[in-house]
Amino acid sequence: MSTTSRLLTVQHPGDTYLPEAELWLDPHCPRPLAFVSHGHADHFANHGKIITSVGTQKIIEARYKAKSVEFLGLEFGEVHDLGNGFEIKMLPAGHIAGSAMLHIRRQEDGVSLLHTGDFKLRPGLAAEECRTKHADTLIMETTFGLPKYRIPPSEEVWNRMAQFAIRTLEEGNTPIFLAYSLGKAQEVLMALHKLRPDLRFRVHETVSNMNRVVEDLGFALPPCEPFAADEMFLDGCVLVVPPNVVRNDAIQKQRKRTRIAMVTGWGVDSGAKYRYRADEVFPLTDHADYDD
Repeated sequence: MSTTSRLLTVQHPGDTYLPEAELWLDPHCPRPLAFVSHGHADHFANHGKIITSVGTQKIIEARYKAKSVEFLGLEFGEVHDLGNGFEIKMLPAGHIAGSAMLHIRRQEDGVSLLHTGDFKLRPGLAAEECRTKHADTLIMETTFGLPKYRIPPSEEVWNRMAQFAIRTLEEGNTPIFLAYSLGKAQEVLMALHKLRPDLRFRVHETVSNMNRVVEDLGFALPPCEPFAADEMFLDGCVLVVPPNVVRNDAIQKQRKRTRIAMVTGWGVDSGAKYRYRADEVFPLTDHADYDD
């Protein structure tokens, strides 16, 4: 293997391009051929052809109704010859269900590149365990790349979340966890159910829709009753909703009977409770922290 050459990458309006392979990596704009690491909206566009994991393909098809897009869906660990002098391998990234890293190898000399996309080395419940592979060039996505972002162990945060839910219910109020509908919501549900299987859950309809896809990928989620944004909710249940739903009139009318918890890695910042206008903030993230 050559130790001096490397795969050439070009930055074009914020997107990473490998001209030798004619392949874009997690581009924000529609491209002819693109690797898409996972199913969050900031990583998806209507590309001509998408290379992704089988799990992410299912999520994209369900979430974005992307019927006109051509997919190359690969299983984790599968090696695929692109036919242009390069081979690729899909590796689980540990971010959300189906999230993937892409290992790219030039067949002529074995020079390689690993593109992580969003990833997380810490063990979680709602994503496949991250698996890395050596490469000559590493491109990391680093949401929490500064030294101050060291996230507490997940088990510690899960326990605090369960205590918050039980205490709120014992006070006769409704605990509401604010978590993005794909990834974070499933992690919250699985963590709370693991620690307190007696809890009952109601989830916003957008969370319910993503739950069905994630369950189809093999993740065991607790029973959840869906509700629409304009519905009132039942006492005695834990609610899991996307952050924007908390401003809904139905929830605001009962604000005195609720306690709201934001679930985000930015919770390690001082003053996070005031910034999110929440009763509690739990620093749980599906991204790598500085140590990762």
